[in-house]
Amino acid sequence: MEGLQDEFNLSYIFIAHDLSIVRHISDRVGVMYLGKMAEIGSDTEIYDHPTHPYTQALLSAVPVPDPESREGRERIILTGDVPSPANPPSGCRFRTRCWKAEDKCAKEIPLLAIPERFAGSDSPAAHESACHFAEEKDVVHA
Repeated sequence: MEGLQDEFNLSYIFIAHDLSIVRHISDRVGVMYLGKMAEIGSDTEIYDHPTHPYTQALLSAVPVPDPESREGRERIILTGDVPSPANPPSGCRFRTRCWKAEDKCAKEIPLLAIPERFAGSDSPAAHESACHFAEEKDVVHA
């Protein structure tokens, strides 16, 4: 696929549930939850500087082949049931499983935007995230 992409200047939309595979194919990555974009950015921004709690949880589940690296990693275990896509929760769709959720999350749909704390910075965490409380968390290297 990469050879064809280079030879013919192609673009792909690659949809997968395994973020470890997506990293090897994609230059830009979008993470969705219940049909809405949760975070979007370059592969480096998403994998090395995730700001959305759902992205962080997904990345913490990616298998690590090195036993020494695996031992020190934080694994984020999501609790609760996945809401029905036919009847999503009010506000942030991820709030029913999010450890950061507050009242604001039930009332307001978070915009997909660069988090205010990173706006105007050169930080790789300055990419679009749909979370009222977006912050960078190193879950891949931790």
